[in-house]
Amino acid sequence: MSRARRPLLPDVLAAGLRLPPRVCVVAPGPNGRAAYGRIPRDACVLAVSKAALIPEVRADLWMMTHSHQDWYAAAHAAFAGLRVYSNQAARRARPSLAGRQECHGFRLTQDQLDPEVMKPIDGLIRRGATVSGCAVQLAYNLGAREILLCGVDMSGDAYFDGSVNRERQHGDTWIAAARFNVMIRWLRARGIAVATLSPTRLEVPAWEPPSTRS
Repeated sequence: MSRARRPLLPDVLAAGLRLPPRVCVVAPGPNGRAAYGRIPRDACVLAVSKAALIPEVRADLWMMTHSHQDWYAAAHAAFAGLRVYSNQAARRARPSLAGRQECHGFRLTQDQLDPEVMKPIDGLIRRGATVSGCAVQLAYNLGAREILLCGVDMSGDAYFDGSVNRERQHGDTWIAAARFNVMIRWLRARGIAVATLSPTRLEVPAWEPPSTRS
């Protein structure tokens, strides 16, 4: 491996970090706006990409697979918790990381998730299901037993604040949803509960607080 390609940050999967049993992955999709108040207080909140700028959400972790977007500087200045960057995002954000001790990195495995075949994610993070899919894999690998989704719309190109991602057009249902769904089925087969607080194109049940379950 060339010097330029060596990881800039300590590997988050080898750092001995553990998360609580319940983790909520918060993405910046507009469907999440009505659900921020439903995030359980005992959940570890893992924000992805622009969700670090949601005023109503206080995230414990912030995860990114890209750091070139026009909103990155504002999110970088606003977020004070633990950060987790893909190696690619860390290289791009190198100047902003100088002197920061609360950052970890991860390598995206080239053998990505498949829309039909269940692939294991033990000890690694596969590409192919968006940064939200990476966050779910991170939560699983760091000990979560229940993973909630909020704002993981997997539909359209709008953000929670009314702005639009102009880099690409995802359509009504993102192509990555099929790979995400297979990963969710793999997790369920291993006893990991996955549910959503907000409408999504993913095949997951709506979350119900324990007090309302029969």
